[in-house]
Amino acid sequence: MNDLPENEASDLPGAVHKALSHWTKNTADPGTLLSELLAVQQAQSELGAGETPSLQRAATNKVLQEAMADLERRAPRVVDVLRQRFVHDKTLKEVANMMNFSTHQISRMQRDGVEQLADVLWRQEQEIGHERARALESVLPPPTYTRLFGVDELCQELISMLATPEAPWVVALVGMGGLGKTAVADWVTRHLTRQLSFSHLLWIRAGASHTMGGQAEPPSLTYEKVLNQLLAQLFSGARAPLELVERATKVRQALKARPYLVVIDNLEAAEDTSILLNHLNELAQPSKFLLTTRTRVAKQAAVLDVPLDELSFVDTAAFMRHHAAETGVTAVAQATDEDLQKVYDKVGGNPLALKIVVNVLDILPLNRLLDGLTQNYPTQVLEMYMRIYWQAWQTLSENGRALLKAMPLTREPADVDYLLAISGLSENAIWPAIEELRQRSLLEVEGDLHEKRYGIHHLTDTFLRTEIIHIPMT
Repeated sequence: MNDLPENEASDLPGAVHKALSHWTKNTADPGTLLSELLAVQQAQSELGAGETPSLQRAATNKVLQEAMADLERRAPRVVDVLRQRFVHDKTLKEVANMMNFSTHQISRMQRDGVEQLADVLWRQEQEIGHERARALESVLPPPTYTRLFGVDELCQELISMLATPEAPWVVALVGMGGLGKTAVADWVTRHLTRQLSFSHLLWIRAGASHTMGGQAEPPSLTYEKVLNQLLAQLFSGARAPLELVERATKVRQALKARPYLVVIDNLEAAEDTSILLNHLNELAQPSKFLLTTRTRVAKQAAVLDVPLDELSFVDTAAFMRHHAAETGVTAVAQATDEDLQKVYDKVGGNPLALKIVVNVLDILPLNRLLDGLTQNYPTQVLEMYMRIYWQAWQTLSENGRALLKAMPLTREPADVDYLLAISGLSENAIWPAIEELRQRSLLEVEGDLHEKRYGIHHLTDTFLRTEIIHIPMT
């Protein structure tokens, strides 16, 4: 963990001077080791310093020596003064006599050298920090958003909770499907990686809690699946113990040894969340857990749930215009606040529902959309969204419907070869269908340049199972 924020860079010369002054000592006074620097922490790890004072001092001296070698190319004289004064433990007067300067001049060169050395260390620290942040972020799935709306205060609240090395150790971000829990968790996690608040990061996707036939899986299986994913990421390539208790012990030891941030995304059922929490408390501290879940957790001392609410009208209007601009739905650009207020009154501030509405407005006029949502207007929120999905469904081509009907069989995001197998579409037909569903915000795409995987949101899955293919949810 990096305890040296950028605004404290001005304090570094004093710390560097203390470290240099203890060059020849084998003591491990914390104030003289520069142990807050990532470079020193890295050197301590390479040397296996542990709690051994001489090795801790050796790690600090190694970093200082390398920084002096870097500085020497630009300022050889001041580096010579630093080496004579601290590495060879000579007095100011001895160095002055040796270099034919006054003690005042040597003192000034020493001061300048310490400040320039601190600058070298600070630039090095920034480079190491950026590289480590990039390495941490590389384990995250690609972000599904370009901008977040209406969650600034919530994000800062989560960052504050998670960055502090004290309780709560488990934080649950709670909200119904489509509100953007995964996007908020992703944004917060990326911010924390740039702060280097954690030495390691794990991102776990809990996945569906029902089988392809629609039957509910036992909650204990959710815990076991999460545990197996943690084990695979912590010990890549290692053979996992057969017994569940042994796997749990191995994971617990790793998470207790270093401060990991573990994000468990996509918890669905209340039973899954409840049983999982009973185990997570045993794994936490110093590691922390951030969960995204649909259900509030039972009150537990070590768990804090944070609700994610729908967008306000102001944020809804901004979000709709932003999404319309990104997707090229020019009709929404013409919408007045009064038009968008009508949408908000019918739909509310659920971002996923709003994205679908924006994309449907590329096909349907506003009054037809609103009429469709008004007829037999249901009171239940989920049923409201089912009507929004029906509007989108009716605008799809035959191939688009065929692909969407097959998507509940994937359970997890799948590659195009699997989609070809389950949909029955040809290679020529599936790519236009993928693009069509993506344009309607009915298909989620993840991956990089070399591999893409395709999945659907839980609300989309619910709509398909209950309204289209009639697979029971439990």
